[in-house]
Amino acid sequence: MSEQDLIIVQHSIAMTSADVCRKSAKNRIRLLAQDPDYTMQSQKILEEYGFEIVGKFGAGGFSEINEESIVFSPFVSAPVKQILADIARPALVISDGFGAFNDSEKPWAEADSPRTQQMWQEYQSYDFPVSPDDAQLNDSNLHKLILQFRIATEVASCQ
Repeated sequence: MSEQDLIIVQHSIAMTSADVCRKSAKNRIRLLAQDPDYTMQSQKILEEYGFEIVGKFGAGGFSEINEESIVFSPFVSAPVKQILADIARPALVISDGFGAFNDSEKPWAEADSPRTQQMWQEYQSYDFPVSPDDAQLNDSNLHKLILQFRIATEVASCQ
């Protein structure tokens, strides 16, 4: 799967998650996206599909996260988990889990720290459901995603 295809799959997962939540929500569900590498064309396409582009520069989009947020941040180079440990405890974090080492066993930006380890004690983790028969999704590394639900959290918009 090409990087372009993976990006499309990742945004499709975010859109599908928002649609599921919207069906049972009493409130409007916002679908936010942040990536400093978005081109104007990418932003336009995402906006046509209901995304709000936030924090176009720096980490401004993180200010939108609160206890009711669902954060979808797979395979990022920014220290998202470190930032979350400092600013919020989202209801759900979908990420590539805890295996944060490159081929040389050096930690990536998402390596766990004492702060993130403490935060994860408030969460219960589940593997992202991908059928072993779906070769295309397995080739995309989506089978490495982890769903981390905050314990004793009722995501009112998805109940």
